[in-house]
Amino acid sequence: MMKFAIPSFQRASILKDKTINYLLGQGIDPQTIYVFVREDDKDILEYLALEYLGINVHNIDIKGIGETHNYITHFFQEDEFICEIDDDLFDVIDKDRNSVRDFLAVLEVMKEKMITENINYAGFYQCDNPKFMSGNKEYTTDLRYMLGLMRLRRIKKDVKLITNYAEDFENCLRYFVRDGKILKNNWIAGKTKNYADGGCNGDGRGFDSERVDKQILADEFPMLCRIFQRKNGRYDLRLKEYATPSTKIHNFKPGLKQ
Repeated sequence: MMKFAIPSFQRASILKDKTINYLLGQGIDPQTIYVFVREDDKDILEYLALEYLGINVHNIDIKGIGETHNYITHFFQEDEFICEIDDDLFDVIDKDRNSVRDFLAVLEVMKEKMITENINYAGFYQCDNPKFMSGNKEYTTDLRYMLGLMRLRRIKKDVKLITNYAEDFENCLRYFVRDGKILKNNWIAGKTKNYADGGCNGDGRGFDSERVDKQILADEFPMLCRIFQRKNGRYDLRLKEYATPSTKIHNFKPGLKQ
């Protein structure tokens, strides 16, 4: 059974009105939804009230979204499939800008592809732009960026994140190096309000903290990414795509410049 993991911070009302409302509207069993929130969150009681809906709420003594995802990895069983979702997702659309009628069915198809091709990490297109989405094949397995907004992964305890403000990039890189491929559904995208109040923005995210974390990844994976600065001052990573990743990185060892 697919399980849904939602890390959240200072967004109790947004979580309930948007993400929870969306999942329940899709007919997803509330008992398969797990919310992870810091025990010192100012809205902790509002979070705990979600249990009346049948949702699992776990208040944890963990700070930082990267460490929270590490906790989630530890929490679930090895080889379990989970869908991780941001706490402000409010819709999922296809390449024709239509709302997806059965999100769970989309996930199940991707899960089967992951099992067949021995892939442990999957995601979706990074922005809800039908023109860009349609310009790609429906599924790709080379190294491509996948937004942390929603992703599907098979729990692998040996994957441990070291960054908080670049964890979406880090997941792509670590699973790519581990398995030789990651699965991306280019015809599906989530809708949210990026950089809304709360979340990472309420927990130390900023241009400088992003730069530090992304530089860490650029130094560890020099063959696979490079850091650059956007016109607005924000630092970002550019991944180097490979058509046949398993052959390109066969001899690649993270941290070594080649």
